Formats: sequence, structure tokens, C-alpha cells
Amino acid sequence: MKLTTGSILIVGSRNSGKTSFLEFLKTALALPAKKRTKRMEDEEAAHKPPPSGNFIPHYLETEIDGERIGLTLWDSEGLEKNVVDLQLREMSAFLESKFEETFTEEMKVVRSPGVQDTHIHAVFLVLDPSRLDRNLASARASASNGHSGKYGPLMRTFGALDEDLDLQVMRTLQGKTIVIPIISKADTITTKHMNVLKKSVWDSLKKSNMDPLESLGLDEETSSVADSNRIEEGDEEGGEVARDEDVDSTHTPEGEELPIQGSEEVGASPSSKRLSSQSVRRHKAAQEESKEDEIPFVPLSIISPDLYEPEVVGRQFPWGFADPYNEEHCDFERLKEAVFSEWRAELREASREQWYEGWRTSRLKTRDGGSRRR
Repeated sequence: MKLTTGSILIVGSRNSGKTSFLEFLKTALALPAKKRTKRMEDEEAAHKPPPSGNFIPHYLETEIDGERIGLTLWDSEGLEKNVVDLQLREMSAFLESKFEETFTEEMKVVRSPGVQDTHIHAVFLVLDPSRLDRNLASARASASNGHSGKYGPLMRTFGALDEDLDLQVMRTLQGKTIVIPIISKADTITTKHMNVLKKSVWDSLKKSNMDPLESLGLDEETSSVADSNRIEEGDEEGGEVARDEDVDSTHTPEGEELPIQGSEEVGASPSSKRLSSQSVRRHKAAQEESKEDEIPFVPLSIISPDLYEPEVVGRQFPWGFADPYNEEHCDFERLKEAVFSEWRAELREASREQWYEGWRTSRLKTRDGGSRRR
């Protein structure tokens, strides 16, 4: 079975729960013991990439939808506001170093067969709910004191998100990868409280003109899904649409309906496209819905297991058990399904066709400009 690679970077402020979440991801995505062999363990050790500065890799091989995946989860140092500018420069350099590896391979006269990219296909931005609460309190205090924008207090917030930390991270990484905000420690707050934080984070993103999932081409795919639904409805009503050549000519042939998928990759099966369309429709519906009780698709919430009970996947309290796999307790199952199953092919394609190609164009222009000056 061919091995497909994937890489996820996990970032967050200190004490946000990012490292414990990474450890849980390793457990949740690992193959069951009965499927693991000594040979696989040896291959994992051989394929594990070396550390890169403050970024520490955790490599595992798993199987998703019948596809063998070599997944690298990168841990990072906790973000701190007083040095976040330096940390983001290092983070940008780290992401671009993965593009540089692809570029170097492409420039070889004889390329190595079967080489897969090491790009960071997604970043999980882990948000501590207590810090989000402090941000909201600061935003309310600024509004009541008549402060706003650049004339506000030192702690600049757009609702739940900090302009000088959270939003700066997302803006810096735009164009290099997709950043998915995740609220941690869902077991520490009530359901209503979590819903308020989710809507507040989404409102902050909208006010900052940022949609974390925009780079996956949601608008185009949603339009394509809507068009195909209209064709099916027309067929059911008598096939009038199917007989209209002018209408047919406006539709892209099957297999080319997504601009982001210029070429099929392993794992981009028809069923994966169908699942992706479902998640896209949910996201766009949440984005456009104005009802107060509507919960946005992102951010997603998570629960990390108790470090003091490593044999238990969850957290035991006197009043009950917090289960990270229970969809009523948090969104981990939705996150796992979306990122590692539904969007797997799209993330790889976006990394190659959008983020890498944009970086490569800039890289070549810089090199050509330097050559002309000499």
C-alpha cells in the first residue's frame, strides 16, 4: 500500500493545552495494537523527521479510509505576546523551509522517485477558554470606556481574539497553510459558555475579514454542489435541464468540478468529495446564518485526557465523565473527520497548488532579481 504523507503543526499560547492535545491526537490516530507490527515500528523510526529549531516532530503511521498515511505532528513552544513577533518569524521560516525542500527537489536534474512533500498542510491554533474570557472582558471594558481601534488600551482585542497574538498568528500564516482555531479544555466550561465563545471567536474572525477555511475553495465548491443539486431536481421533474444544451455547457465535467483539485491524488475518491461537500455546506450555512442561536462550524472544541490517568481516555469528575469521543461533550470527532478524512485530499492539493506555487513564484522572482543586479 502506497504511503501518503501529511503534516500538522500545533501552536498556542503557554498553558493552552496544545501539548496534551498533541499527545491525545497520537493516541486517537494510531493504529490499534493488533494491526501494528515490528516492521511498522521500525519504519516509523526511519521516517521520523529530525527536529527543526523549536519545532519537535512526532511521527506515526495510520490508516484512514483505506489509505496508508504517514502523519507528522509538530509540537511548538508556547506563544508569548512579548516575543510573538520573533516566534512568528521562526514559524514562517519553518513553514517556508518545507517549501524549500520541494523546490530543491524540483531543481534536481535527476529527481528522486516517489518523493512526497513535507509541507505543513494545516495548523491547529489552540485557544485557552479562560484567555478568551479575559479578551472578551477587555473588549467590553474598552467599549464602555469609549476606546476602540489603535487608540484603545495596550491589550487590543477583536471580541474574543487578541489582535497582538491570535489574529497576528493567523495573518502571518495566511498564504502558507490553513489555520484552524480550536478551543481547548471544553470540560472546564458549560455548554452555553462554550457556544458563546465559539460565536465570539467567529465574530472576531468576520470583523477581521478572515475565514479560516476560505483557502479550501468553499465558495466554489458550495456553488458546484448547489448547481448539481439543481440539475438533479430538474431531472426528477422531467429531465428538462438534461435536454438543455446551453445549461449543460455551463457545468464542468465530472472530476473537474473543484478548481482546487486540478489533478486527482491518492485518497481523493468520489466518497471523500461527497463528504467534503457536506462539511462545506455546514460551514457556509453557519457563516451566512444570522440567527442568534446558530453555532458556527469553526472554531471547534476539544477535550484532552487527564495526564494523571494515562490509562483513561477522558476526564473523570465526581459528577460525571468527560469523553473526548462523545460529540455532545466536544467536537473532536468532527475535527478528526473533517481534517483527516473529508479534507485530506483538498489540504494536500491546496498546499501544492496554492501555497507552494505562490511561494515558488516569489522565490523565483527574488532569485531572478538578484541575478540581474549582479
